[in-house]
Amino acid sequence: MIWPLKPRRAVPIDHGTWNELRARLPWLARLGEADADRMRDLVAQFLSRKTFTGTHGLVPDDAMRLTIAAQACLPVLHLGLAPYNDFVEIVLYPSAFAVRRSGTDDDGRVHEFDDVLSGEAMHQGPVVLSWEDVSADAVDGSANVVIHEFAHKLDLSDGEADGCPPMPAARRTSWLAMI
Repeated sequence: MIWPLKPRRAVPIDHGTWNELRARLPWLARLGEADADRMRDLVAQFLSRKTFTGTHGLVPDDAMRLTIAAQACLPVLHLGLAPYNDFVEIVLYPSAFAVRRSGTDDDGRVHEFDDVLSGEAMHQGPVVLSWEDVSADAVDGSANVVIHEFAHKLDLSDGEADGCPPMPAARRTSWLAMI
């Protein structure tokens, strides 16, 4: 089943596909049944709202979309998809990609350099991922570029990359103290 590229009614994920995904992603298999059911619905909604664009000849297939969507939904499992409303596209490179950066040193000189990345999340912009890193992370779990970049999207959902996602003021104080 190819999920729609434009926002539409969520297409349910069949039991066989869902069970295969749970078997491949150990952390997903450990969710209790209520959370697993909530996750499955959230992933279906995510897939109906986001487009996946491949670069350099990479063509995202359903398994890739599903793998990324499940990881992206983990940070918002109990929040819903509202924090992800500022973007519609996930861009996939086959492997790590270079981004041209510039910075000014203490003497006021501007330096340009290539920053090689596995992922990047932009405020009101796409999430960019290296499929090579996504597929390795999904299996070994030691680091997770998808969860990392989507945690940035969660943080950015209030407009600031400050390490604190939107929350009531009383909770924000304790969050910042803990961080």
